Amino acid sequence: SELPRNVATFRGEPVNPEAERRQAALVQKAEADLQKTQADPRAAYDLGLRYLRGDGVERNSYQAIEWMRKAGDAGHGPAQFALGRLYLLGFEEMGPDPAEAEAWLSRAAAKGFKEAKRLLPQAQAAKQNAHARYQAIEDERKSWNGWYVGAPYYMVWGSSGWYYR
Repeated sequence: SELPRNVATFRGEPVNPEAERRQAALVQKAEADLQKTQADPRAAYDLGLRYLRGDGVERNSYQAIEWMRKAGDAGHGPAQFALGRLYLLGFEEMGPDPAEAEAWLSRAAAKGFKEAKRLLPQAQAAKQNAHARYQAIEDERKSWNGWYVGAPYYMVWGSSGWYYR
């Protein structure tokens, strides 16, 4: 308790060295998959699915979407459809983004995905609703100085302390 705060005293051993070796092997596999993605968008899609599911790698929604986007940008239809659905419904900490959903679903629908064609009108309607809601909030914000500007206080400070008006 008398040591300065910037002094580290715990020097523990790894709890499970076997788990650390397995994790290192998974990272090596992911890096090997990364090399394949340069030539084949299916590998990027596969890696995105693995990150979504936590299959063989630690679950990571950010990495999953990044890999799916790489595959989708390369023209992989299933990745485009998966992204359209993810953006339409939202995923974990990410809320829905109807504009992104519409963009990805329209790409997948152009490739002939029936489910994408079915979801595309929903994405377009959600995009219109989101834009209308944003516009209403923005118009109100611009026209109003705030409800608190003219609101009176119930209690004020006087010569004998606080009192109600």
